[in-house]
Amino acid sequence: MPKIHYSQVITEDPQQLKELERYHRYSHLFQRVRMLRLLRSEECRNLGEAAQALGYSWRQCQRWFASYQKGGLEELLKSRVHERGRQELVTPEAFEDLQEAMKRGEIATISEAEEFLRERHGIEYAHPDGVGQLLRRRKVKLKTGRPRHEDADPKEQEDFKKSSQVR
Repeated sequence: MPKIHYSQVITEDPQQLKELERYHRYSHLFQRVRMLRLLRSEECRNLGEAAQALGYSWRQCQRWFASYQKGGLEELLKSRVHERGRQELVTPEAFEDLQEAMKRGEIATISEAEEFLRERHGIEYAHPDGVGQLLRRRKVKLKTGRPRHEDADPKEQEDFKKSSQVR
């Protein structure tokens, strides 16, 4: 494997890197710029020494340097914090469709919502309460009508309301 001459590969000026390092001092991107500066100024001869100086693994510094080689400073300083963690299964379009169906009264229970997402959008949650958790995260409350007795007569109830005294 050929030896990389980092001071020749890194095109930025050491002073420019020092200013950029100062700019990113309180962010997670600070160490990336520092690694470049150490390699460019030849304070560290290779990634192993730079990793040791920064307190990171050699592999992590190798990933940073690979991203620098791929797209320069712009690629190296691209923050990917939002990509961490689990991604939401439901797409914005599917959730909007679900909300519309709930407004139309087609969906009254969590199991109906789960069935709707599975059949219409092909989204299946592994856990039975997955859709319930989704609705709680999005602060959606299922609305259902007030229950009526099956033998109740609507006309009789209206007559009762009209004849009773208003308080």
